[in-house]
Amino acid sequence: MGHKQLVAAGVFALLGGAAFAMEATEFPIEPSTRTRAEVKAELQAAIANGEIVRGEASLPPQPPVASTRTREEVRAEAYAAARDHHRFNDLYVGA
Repeated sequence: MGHKQLVAAGVFALLGGAAFAMEATEFPIEPSTRTRAEVKAELQAAIANGEIVRGEASLPPQPPVASTRTREEVRAEAYAAARDHHRFNDLYVGA
């Protein structure tokens, strides 16, 4: 690479970096009108009312479900499936 090409590459790198830096100042930051204590109180009220959902964002919390099968039944089913792995399963066929 020649001297001029190196200088041009450096100039383009600086200009490219400046272009990305300008995007961060595109939206002005508005000062808050509420105090930290007000925000914390609002958060506690939302948690108490059940408005803040932990976990999956679109689903309300679900109660845990107890299993209706024993561990031995599940293991027996797994062993049977492992023995019959060569069998064709209709569930995986699209129509």
